[in-house]
Amino acid sequence: MKTGKTRIGFAAAFLLVGMAGANAGENWLQFKYDRRHSGNVPDRSVTTPLGLIGAVPLTDAVFTAPVVADGRVYVVDGAGVVFCIDAATLRIVWKSTARGGKANCNSISSPAIAGNYLHFGTTAGTYYILDAATGAAIQSIACGEPIFSTPVVGNDRVYFATLGSRIYALEPDGTICWTWDFVKEHLGFTGNRWSGEDWHKHKKGRAIARRFARCISGGGPAWTGTRKARARSA
Repeated sequence: MKTGKTRIGFAAAFLLVGMAGANAGENWLQFKYDRRHSGNVPDRSVTTPLGLIGAVPLTDAVFTAPVVADGRVYVVDGAGVVFCIDAATLRIVWKSTARGGKANCNSISSPAIAGNYLHFGTTAGTYYILDAATGAAIQSIACGEPIFSTPVVGNDRVYFATLGSRIYALEPDGTICWTWDFVKEHLGFTGNRWSGEDWHKHKKGRAIARRFARCISGGGPAWTGTRKARARSA
């Protein structure tokens, strides 16, 4: 567990970056700005030198990127606690703690805004959809395995992938549109994907390390310019 001093340092860094977009009146709704997660914003500029505006203590270190919408900054810390912070006053508007207890550690699924909803996944294996204005839980999806990927928002859909290579497509409010399972559909494997013994039986004793590693790569969805998303390795 990080010390309080370290936690504040992480929080201050996120506020400094997040508030630059919020003060300019621009929304930054998902990781690296767009649905391709390209980070390609050549028409933006940063005024230097940068300076510390303020710090808000969170409950753990921050391994995710914040998003900015309508003057508020949203961040998920390492323990799966979500904070909504007013960019102008640094006041915590609301916070919400994900279920899972100690299984929520080192969370790296950055949040995304889709319409009026905030989306994010946890290492405890649950995906959440919250009301961005109030923090109220709208939906939760028990995936049964960690979620390391960051959601992709595009064409009124939200896509995310689990560590076990299951892809989900959702409506902004969390309604599931479809799911796709790489392990079942592509590899034809129906056993316990986390069991080396099951994989050994499935492959009839042949080497399985390469394919097993591929199925648990933790790759997230990538936008291809169509209404579908494909999996890519992390």
